[in-house]
Amino acid sequence: METQAIQDELKNVRNQISELKSSFSQKRDSKEDYFSQGEEYSKKINELYEQVKEIEKENDLDKINEELDTKKEEYEKLKAQHDELKEKLDTLKESSNQPPKPAVKTVSVDKAQKELKKLDLKLQTQVLSLEKESEISRRIASLKETIEQHSGNTQAEGDDSEYRKVKREFNSLRRKLINCEKRIRSLYKQIRLISKEKKKIYKQIDELRKEKKEAFEAFKEEKKQYSSVGKELKDLYRKEEELLEQLGETPRAKKKKSSASTGDIKQKQKQLEDNLLKKGETITTEDLLMFQKKK
Repeated sequence: METQAIQDELKNVRNQISELKSSFSQKRDSKEDYFSQGEEYSKKINELYEQVKEIEKENDLDKINEELDTKKEEYEKLKAQHDELKEKLDTLKESSNQPPKPAVKTVSVDKAQKELKKLDLKLQTQVLSLEKESEISRRIASLKETIEQHSGNTQAEGDDSEYRKVKREFNSLRRKLINCEKRIRSLYKQIRLISKEKKKIYKQIDELRKEKKEAFEAFKEEKKQYSSVGKELKDLYRKEEELLEQLGETPRAKKKKSSASTGDIKQKQKQLEDNLLKKGETITTEDLLMFQKKK
């Protein structure tokens, strides 16, 4: 090939190198921007999780859960005692020789039971004001007492001292059971209110996670293109060296490489990797050749 043709081709190669260097720099900045965005989203997500922890701490959620577990255990014990006393009362009623009182109309008891069921469901599923919750709790207690007193054929107590004693114990235990139920409902209500605040934050976290995923997907794509441009640059630099050698010139990069030992090259490559991938520093054209050279 004539000298002029070689010089023309060298000029063309150098023009391509110049254009690709600009593209290489843009891709590098772009992928680093996307990576920074992803890291920023991660930071915001962690901050929101800290807010969730703060809400739980401010509202003593751990303490509420501990008390709830205790109250549930207490309720199970009271319920067992309640059922036991109820069975004993029924036995005493059956053995009583006194004539039974007229039975309450079944339809009235049925209505009371239906109303009781609706009120219980309302307390469990709806967020109510403390005033409304207290009102419903009082009504529930009244309905339970009415149903208990008028279910079946109630025998006259008369002067049966054992019956009166068991009845007093039963009524006292029932009040404890009702109070325990009220406290459990109150604790569940507090947990629901705390969960409502947390849910708002979790929604923000989900949105940020989507944006973080998009940012890292874009980062991977830019990184792929960045590597592709780097490969093209490497090929062009190799072509430039070949043309310079044909013109009898020795590339500056080759002079440096000829004086460097294999150990020095590997050490330089490692340093460039650290600078580029960890510190985000800009690399020179010569550094690029060193970075992309096979170890």
